[in-house]
Amino acid sequence: MDDSQNKTLDSEKSQQAGEIESADVEESGEPMRVKATRFLRLCWFRRRLVGGICVAGTLISLAIALLSPKIYTSTTTLMPSDNASPYSSLLGVLTGSSPAADLGSEALGLGDQGDLFVGILGSRTVEDSLIARFDLKRYYSVPLMGEARKSLEADTHIAEDRKSGIISIGVAARNPVLAYDLAQGYVDELNRVLTDDSTSSARRERIFLEERLKEVTQDLDNSSQALSQFSTKSGAIDLPSQAKSMVDAEIKLQGELIEGRSELAALRQNYSEDNTRVRAVEASNAELQRQIDKMGGAPREDNSTPAATNSIYPSVDQLPALGLKYYGLERKVQVDQALWESLTKEYEVARVQEAKEIPTVKVLDPANLPERKSGPSRRLILMMGAMLSLAAACLVVLALTAWEEIDPQEEPKKMIVEVIGGMASFRRRS
Repeated sequence: MDDSQNKTLDSEKSQQAGEIESADVEESGEPMRVKATRFLRLCWFRRRLVGGICVAGTLISLAIALLSPKIYTSTTTLMPSDNASPYSSLLGVLTGSSPAADLGSEALGLGDQGDLFVGILGSRTVEDSLIARFDLKRYYSVPLMGEARKSLEADTHIAEDRKSGIISIGVAARNPVLAYDLAQGYVDELNRVLTDDSTSSARRERIFLEERLKEVTQDLDNSSQALSQFSTKSGAIDLPSQAKSMVDAEIKLQGELIEGRSELAALRQNYSEDNTRVRAVEASNAELQRQIDKMGGAPREDNSTPAATNSIYPSVDQLPALGLKYYGLERKVQVDQALWESLTKEYEVARVQEAKEIPTVKVLDPANLPERKSGPSRRLILMMGAMLSLAAACLVVLALTAWEEIDPQEEPKKMIVEVIGGMASFRRRS
């Protein structure tokens, strides 16, 4: 009974569609106008269906627009540094903006510094560092690092202006503070990579000089300490000046002693040994002799050797023995000192050169804390939903019309009708 009723309704609809089509053909002989008029009449004939689909699609798009989270975008712009390339002198004859310069750079294998910065910003090293730094796996609710990396790439837009060389970085996030932190984090990571991974010759030279300077500094400390200990034990502070002053002092004492002995001999001819003047000159001569003995000078009148003293300074007769070792230690200190001064100058030059060669990042516009959302556009979502629902309604109308135009006696249609009827009966039974 149900099948016969369905067939009757289908035949009636087919007749009505045929009447509409024949009326369209009779009204105008222009095929495009006939098709448009026929389509509009079909939509009007099924206006309730079209209106229902449009209303449903619009309501769904409105719900999506209202439930979608707000997105904030923070942007920063960078200017590559103006450090000269090692081959800039070779390309100096070429115009920087001419095709010849570009061909020359490509032929020499020189990459643009902006391309280098863009490549570093999109590298896995920078992305993994940002993911770990801001715990983006938890933010994106993903368990794997690769999924978090894909989500970060989808929220990040990095572009370079070929004419000006300015690089713009835009990061979108549901939290304005996170968007700001990520934009600033890209700049920080770029600086870190450029500083840590620089392999320039100046960096290698600076590292070598730094290690060599540590060794020379240690050698200088050791040699200076050895000379200090030797001087403390032997009393040899500055042998050249010390020897000259000691020799001059000894000569002066020897002259005074000779004069004292002459005076004593003259006094003994006129006075006895108990005379106060004789005794005073004898005491003065004895003191002069004691000082000469303390300095390690000449032997006494009775050809006896000078007595040992407890002086903290070396005696004159000890100077030749101490001089060999002292001069060796002093020469080692002087060599280490000269080498240390030379390496220190070279090290400072290498540091300056390295700072010049490392491409530093110049921030043109720092990252901003977004005050307004950048998306989604609810108006656009609503308009797109309405348009898509209208298009879907038109497709449904065309599909139903095409279905009705099929002869009910054709096997494909009969089979589909039977399947649909069987499913409907099964549902009613259940």
